[in-house]
Amino acid sequence: MNGLPIQLSEASGLPYYRQIVDQIGQLIRSGQLVPGATLPSVRDLAGELLVSLITTRRAYADLEAAGLIIKKQGHGTFVAEEIEMPSHDHAVASTRTRLQEVVGEARRMGLEDDEIKRLLFETLTEGGGHDAR
Repeated sequence: MNGLPIQLSEASGLPYYRQIVDQIGQLIRSGQLVPGATLPSVRDLAGELLVSLITTRRAYADLEAAGLIIKKQGHGTFVAEEIEMPSHDHAVASTRTRLQEVVGEARRMGLEDDEIKRLLFETLTEGGGHDAR
């Protein structure tokens, strides 16, 4: 599979490997990447996204540890057949960690808490990226 719809942003404040993990995870959980689908090799994905091999290896390792992908020696990397959705507690903890990273980065860039809150509210109101609720 070539051309995964992944967009990396320096402005997000998240490391590239985390952005890759989050976006591939969302593609898998939303059904856009179906169980058994072939993923690009580490080298191909690194080339497509213009990131280092270390970055894509780490992203794939995190996705594999999360049970979202599997590597078959000599055959490639695939979306796992059985995808476990994270528990609510895990989702809350993961979201809290990611928000802390983003808030920390926003503060380092000089944004005040009121502006960060406004941006979060706007993001939620606009659909929050992928999955409007």
